Amino acid sequence: MTRLFATSGARGGIPAALDRRCLPPGPRRPSAAHARPASPPRPAGRAPRRSRRDARFRHGLLAAGLLLIAAPAFAAQPPDAGAPGAGLVRVETLELEPTVVKTGDRITQRYRLRFPDLIPNGREIIILEDRMTPEALPVHPFEAVSLVVEKDRIDDTHVWDFVYGFRLVDPNKMTYVLPNFSFYYLVRNLGEDIEDAEVQQVDGGQGLVRYVTSITDEPLLDIRDTIELGTFEGLATFFRTLAWVVAPLPLLLWFVMLVRFARKPKAVSIEKQQEEDELARIEAQIPVPPSIWEARRTVNRELAALRRLPRDTGADQLAAGQRTLVLALRDYLRADLPALHPGDTALDIQRHVDGLKDRYRKAALGVIAARLVAYQRGLEAGTAAPVEHPAAEARMLADAVSQLRPHVRMMNSLKALVGAASPRPAKS
Repeated sequence: MTRLFATSGARGGIPAALDRRCLPPGPRRPSAAHARPASPPRPAGRAPRRSRRDARFRHGLLAAGLLLIAAPAFAAQPPDAGAPGAGLVRVETLELEPTVVKTGDRITQRYRLRFPDLIPNGREIIILEDRMTPEALPVHPFEAVSLVVEKDRIDDTHVWDFVYGFRLVDPNKMTYVLPNFSFYYLVRNLGEDIEDAEVQQVDGGQGLVRYVTSITDEPLLDIRDTIELGTFEGLATFFRTLAWVVAPLPLLLWFVMLVRFARKPKAVSIEKQQEEDELARIEAQIPVPPSIWEARRTVNRELAALRRLPRDTGADQLAAGQRTLVLALRDYLRADLPALHPGDTALDIQRHVDGLKDRYRKAALGVIAARLVAYQRGLEAGTAAPVEHPAAEARMLADAVSQLRPHVRMMNSLKALVGAASPRPAKS
């Protein structure tokens, strides 16, 4: 790109970019064959005619350059200071892109409008966008082909960017000035009709474009592209989002298949399945051990039945009562002593009780375990254990069971802490 204001010393200040190709056409220099006779010498003190013509050209070129530089500064006309709402809308003309174009190229010019928010003051600024459409712009020889309005707000100030697209189709190669045009708005009070508000305007700036023509001499060739392909930004965003959503689906499918394969039950042989079913059936037949509360109620019920027996009860009736009492005492000891195993015998239970450290509990459980051993031996021998006084036997066992109640055990623990009493001997 040639520099506009670079000068050449050999030409006496004439811009180098404006070479003889930019000088106005003059008379052709005659050839040697048609040379005119030499002119008489000019009087002393009179400047040559060519020097005066070069000086006028330099002065005109300097004035044109100053005009081009000062044009953007004086392009925006200030609104009438006396009009209401004057100066509320300001226009900032940003850089034009590109500054060097050829025929039909898209030229982008951005105009930034700034105006305050007057809603809290009961007023409103309305920008008349329908008057700034590309078809309504007086920008000849340029052609406005597109407009995008970008609206933003910073604090209490509205910032609107009018991004215009222009093109230039002209057979002349030169520097063009993009003309300025007006932005229209009105300021009205809230509730006032728009027709009653006064329309005001503020002018935008100008821009310089260096233009290189590519128009040919073919008259039927139309370089203006009348086909608008439109913008595909929305579709591009949609397909980009869809691609990001669909991309991890294969990985998710593989993960689901892996989880299903890991959780799939393995095939079991028929023999092993039958064995497991038999074990489950046997385990289902095993009775669930009763709780401590149920076992205590059962023991008290059997002791009440034993207490009602007379002293001269027969051996068969006494053996039947001791049989049910053995089952009740075994369930009670298993509920009170969780460390016992289901297959422990009466002697195993007695040895476990002898190893306890709590003397109060050990004494009460020792009475129950001793009677359980005696009853069990009698049943194994086929005869009932000798009991002289069934009522006294029942009272002894009931007293031992009552010593194992939670509140009695807590009292015994307190007595053990203070050493206030010793364990009461059990009646035999």
